[in-house]
Amino acid sequence: MHQGKRFAMWSIGLLVALALIFVVHLGTGFSEFSYMDLVRIIAGYGTEWQERIVFDFRMVRSVLAICIGAGLALSGAIFQTITRNELASPSVLGVNAGAGVAVMLYIYFEPANAITTIWKAPLFAIIGGGLVALLIFRMSYRKGLSLSPMTLILNGIALSAGIHAVQMVTMVTLSPDKFNQINTWLIGTIFGNSWNHVMVLAPIVAIGAIVLYCYSTKLNVLNLNEETAIGLGARITKERVTFLCIAVAIAASCIAVGGSIGFIGLVAPHIARRLVGVNHHYYLPVTLLLGALLLLSADWLGQVIIAPDEMLVGIIVALVGAPYFLYVLARTRG
Repeated sequence: MHQGKRFAMWSIGLLVALALIFVVHLGTGFSEFSYMDLVRIIAGYGTEWQERIVFDFRMVRSVLAICIGAGLALSGAIFQTITRNELASPSVLGVNAGAGVAVMLYIYFEPANAITTIWKAPLFAIIGGGLVALLIFRMSYRKGLSLSPMTLILNGIALSAGIHAVQMVTMVTLSPDKFNQINTWLIGTIFGNSWNHVMVLAPIVAIGAIVLYCYSTKLNVLNLNEETAIGLGARITKERVTFLCIAVAIAASCIAVGGSIGFIGLVAPHIARRLVGVNHHYYLPVTLLLGALLLLSADWLGQVIIAPDEMLVGIIVALVGAPYFLYVLARTRG
């Protein structure tokens, strides 16, 4: 089948699936609403209590799951492109760890009575994730030699392990309230956010997605081997760093809001490549839709699997993502 037709088919299918899961997710919770009730409430005919549950709690959570899943997936796609390695993702390359330790230190040193703004956590996350990502690239770069994808992965894993050790040491000194806050955040959860978080995160993900899509041709060139890319006029190091910064900003902002959710940035791009190939004009939109669908589905599953209790979405993603990571690793080695 022609690549354009495959792209159209899968895009429509994923959009329909995302819309269906969105409705199912919206109807899931401690208070049960039928789908007719949901239509009535969304149309403005519900009680104040019903509208508050649907709009201020459930819909915020649904929209944020879509934004975070899409953002992490896009970021993972860019990491895999600039490293030309299927194992690359924000979690593997240290962005999750860097963003996590920056937000943890921000929470740790913030006075209990300090005025908190919605921008602080994303800003700290972007700084932390960016510094760690650039450090890993610097550690992996050797002048006159091509950037080894495997060296990049190994440095990312090693540095992430060291950062996690620092996090564990720091966490034992926290007060019980701050410990619970950081521990929940490190696992990953979308619950408890507001429309303010949506207003901060959605523009970052949307602008990042538009910019990346506009530069799809350059990303296609970077996906080639270095000799070919240079021959086509690509300034490889400069363009890698530029796209790295965009990917880190998107991923770190998502991590700041949803916590250290891993594997979405690994799984979604990998599946998208199998569905529509590596042409970024098709690859990026399908990756975005897959990431949104995967995280929204995982969050819904976390609400129903042990209902009426709830499992954090980071655990669900890890249960699915870890075996998939091992599969990709075995396939890569093979």
